[in-house]
Amino acid sequence: MRVRFRRRLALKRLAATLAGLGTAAGVVGIRSAEAQAEQMSVSGGGVNVKQMPSPDGDSMVPLREAFSFDAQYAQCIIEDNPAAFAMETFSMGKVVIEAHQFFMGMYSNEMSVVSIKRGPDGKRVAKLSGQLGCATYAGTASATFGSRSANEPAFFEIEAVDGGHSGAAAGDSFAFTVFFDPRQAPLNYAIFGPKPTFTGEMLAGEVTIGMPVVKPLLD
Repeated sequence: MRVRFRRRLALKRLAATLAGLGTAAGVVGIRSAEAQAEQMSVSGGGVNVKQMPSPDGDSMVPLREAFSFDAQYAQCIIEDNPAAFAMETFSMGKVVIEAHQFFMGMYSNEMSVVSIKRGPDGKRVAKLSGQLGCATYAGTASATFGSRSANEPAFFEIEAVDGGHSGAAAGDSFAFTVFFDPRQAPLNYAIFGPKPTFTGEMLAGEVTIGMPVVKPLLD
């Protein structure tokens, strides 16, 4: 009986030792994986072009959106429309915006980086979110709406994709999705609706998701 008892006790001690080693190995593995995780920074800027219908509907009119962003600031601006275009609004029906009568500016310094992941195609994808102010001005032949300087608040999400050096040719893209509330942003809600995404074909620029460049501060 004593022999069997000692054998059982020895087996229990051996099992406990192996379990402890296994737990320790698991913790080391997690720490090792965390230690090897790359620290990334996000930034970019460029021009997206979207095609809008012409007033007669027979052709398309290019509309240029200039964007820039990093981890602390983002903006997306349509400074001007060189030609008139037709626009389906959310609650005002179809309107024709006269030439040089459209402006939209979105600006945010209240934001954070939500995630940075590698997509299934190998591209790096950053998600950012925060709160912005959006100023919109639109002029038709008979009326004008909004202002180039009066901002309406809204929440937003950004998806920025880095396909590698060379910008759009490598697969970079930038999309700015905004959530307009009818009470806080009545004008933008009436024009764009509750959840518009501002994007287009990336004509110029670069999205960079990579190792941060660090330099000492010199006096």
